Amino acid sequence: MFSIIEMPELVMEKIIEFSDFKAVLTLRQVCRDFRNFIDDLNDSKLPDSKFAKIEIVSDKKENEIILDFVNSDNSYYRIEYSETENSRKFQETTKLFQNSNIVDVAIRDLELILKFQKSTLKRLFFSFQHFQLQNDSSVHTLPIKLSNLFHGLGRKIKTRKFIINTSDTSQIMTVLPFASPEALETLKLYALDGVEKKEVEIDEFAKTEQWKKAERMDCGFRVLNLKVEDICHFSRLYIKVPSITARDLDFLRKTYISSSKFKNSVFNLMVFNEIEEITDLWGAAFTTGSSTHSWYFRTKNSKEKILLIEFCPIPQVFFFKTIRPNFVWTGAIVHDYDEH
Repeated sequence: MFSIIEMPELVMEKIIEFSDFKAVLTLRQVCRDFRNFIDDLNDSKLPDSKFAKIEIVSDKKENEIILDFVNSDNSYYRIEYSETENSRKFQETTKLFQNSNIVDVAIRDLELILKFQKSTLKRLFFSFQHFQLQNDSSVHTLPIKLSNLFHGLGRKIKTRKFIINTSDTSQIMTVLPFASPEALETLKLYALDGVEKKEVEIDEFAKTEQWKKAERMDCGFRVLNLKVEDICHFSRLYIKVPSITARDLDFLRKTYISSSKFKNSVFNLMVFNEIEEITDLWGAAFTTGSSTHSWYFRTKNSKEKILLIEFCPIPQVFFFKTIRPNFVWTGAIVHDYDEH
């Protein structure tokens, strides 16, 4: 028998190269020398774990952190961290940590697994509960420690979809900047704990490359300082705003009829008092007996796409979506394309 450290490094690297993710994790348990060798390897020499989804959840009721790693076939690994018991549970094995902070344990585990993730995730999901009533809990430090982890990795996390559920909007920026802008397609910012009416300013979000590069955005918070220039690039959009002006609506109309990528957008409003101003801009609305007001506009360089704009007074919502000409109501006026 010989020690693992007596093996040439090239041989050890080849063993790692031709092993899969699970095998390498097993090799880490062989001995301390092998574990240290694997942990010191450049990420590029490690196999791809090929996870499709990673979910990171903090549970304020149970003082728990849950890490889920989902494969493309929807099989998954779940690791549960209990602050109450200071334990980690993986499959049927539970390990107690007497002298370690359980949040730090979870962060170290996540760091190790992220070293193996090379392919682009379909979804990166965070759920951060608010810990205001549990000041003695260290679980509330998870967002900040995640930020430190991502910063230390020295690379962005490649994911097509970035989702965060939180009741504290300040937590969004702790993780959003670490999603790769080049891979990102969808941003979803949702409210937890019945705070759907919580208000948020999006100036800081809108300055990020992640926001600018994403094609779709859903925002469950009510946005206070909306600038339509910051959201008009999204091909699909759902957003809540206190109100919106006729001028901004017309800016969106002009943008959407000139875009080849636009699909739909929804503006959920608290109040809208400029129906007369919209009528002056777009002409009389088409109605079908319901209270919904509709307008139709031809789009640039396309005979197969019409922009439909609908306003529903109860609840007050503006819908923009592209439709085919055969979905236009008989008798409705379709306005010619006009970028001005």
